[in-house]
Parts: sequence; C-alpha cells; structure tokens
Amino acid sequence: MNAPSQAVFRTTDGLDLAADRYGQPRRGSVLMAHGGGQTRHAWTKTAAALADRGWEVVTVDLRGHGDSGWSPTGDYGIQRFAEDLAEVSRAMGGRPALIGASLGGLAGLYAEAEIAPGSFSSITLVDIVPSMDPDGAAKVMEFMSAHVAQGFGSLEEAAEVIAAYLPHRPRPADHSGLAKNLRQGDDGRLRWHWDPGFVSGVHRGRSLRDADAFHTRLPGL
Repeated sequence: MNAPSQAVFRTTDGLDLAADRYGQPRRGSVLMAHGGGQTRHAWTKTAAALADRGWEVVTVDLRGHGDSGWSPTGDYGIQRFAEDLAEVSRAMGGRPALIGASLGGLAGLYAEAEIAPGSFSSITLVDIVPSMDPDGAAKVMEFMSAHVAQGFGSLEEAAEVIAAYLPHRPRPADHSGLAKNLRQGDDGRLRWHWDPGFVSGVHRGRSLRDADAFHTRLPGL
C-alpha cells in the first residue's frame, strides 16, 4: 500500500498532535491511540493491514509523546488525554472506531463516558481493563522513570534494558522500531521520545487519582 500521509490535529489548549493517515474510508474510519511512553509508530503494521482492508486509519501521537507537542502546564491527567481523543474524533468528521492500548484505551473510555459520549462507534481495548492493578501500573511507571535523566548511550543499551524488563518477549534483531521511540539529545545520548514531565511524581499521582475516580464513576465496567 502507499505510505501514510502526515496530519496534525490542533487541541483546544493549543498543542499540535502529530498523526499518520492510512487508506480511504470505504468501510469506515479507525482512530488508534498508543500506550503511555509509546508513539503512533507502534500501530504501523496494524494500521497498514486495516487500510488494505478498506479502512481509513489515523494513528496519533498522544500529547507529550513522539512528535506531538509537550504540555506547557504539565497537564498529563487522564481527562486531558480523553479530551484530546474526543477532539481528534470530531476533526475526523465522524464516529471512528477507537483502538486504544493501555493509556490510549483508558483515555478513550473516559472520553466516551465523561467528556463526549458518542465520540466513537466502538472501543477496542489492548493491554488495559477498566479496573487496573495499582501494583502493575506502578511497575510500569517505575520502568519508564528509571532512565529519564541519564538516557542511553546506544540503541543496543536501550534494547538490553527492555529485554531485562520483558524477558518473556523475543528480542528483535532489528532496532529500527525502537529507534522511533527514542530521541537524541544535545549531549548525544538517547532518551525516550516523550516529555519527562509525563512520569514525574506530581503527574504520576494525578494520573492515578484520575484513574481511581474514573473507576468509581463507571462501576458497571
């Protein structure tokens, strides 16, 4: 299939969200939202496969991630992510099906339940459930925080860290996908391709409080 076209969605608080658009909406539209610490490139193969089957697919970098803008106020609570997804849905001109992984899935649920009901024709959750294990979420945040300051000296070093964290997963020989999740700083070191403020202690606490409140308001899920 043809390479995706690039798109930008402007949020109501002035951030630009980077996105890729695949295919034509012969069967409908799909919005894909990645997990925390990832980028839209996590969906490349899936988006291409759906586009080949007649779907228009938009993959978006969440605020503070990938090529999207960083929040000047440090607002990375679940409500703000949810508002962003609802705004992207409106900009797409319809009710796309949402496929959301982890943070992207939780933000989609929040958007549908609390921000703008009817934003999505359906929601498919990947690696997330409405009631999360706090210990598991804390473990993920601990991993994400571990190398924020010092970064990595090479792709191979970053790959070693991921392999140690996920020993059950086959280790890929090609690091090109990993490279898209890293950015090179002025000091030459590689760091995760997201705003360090996303995993700071203040924002982490806010996100967890938001999630707890969300579960309380939606006891049927």
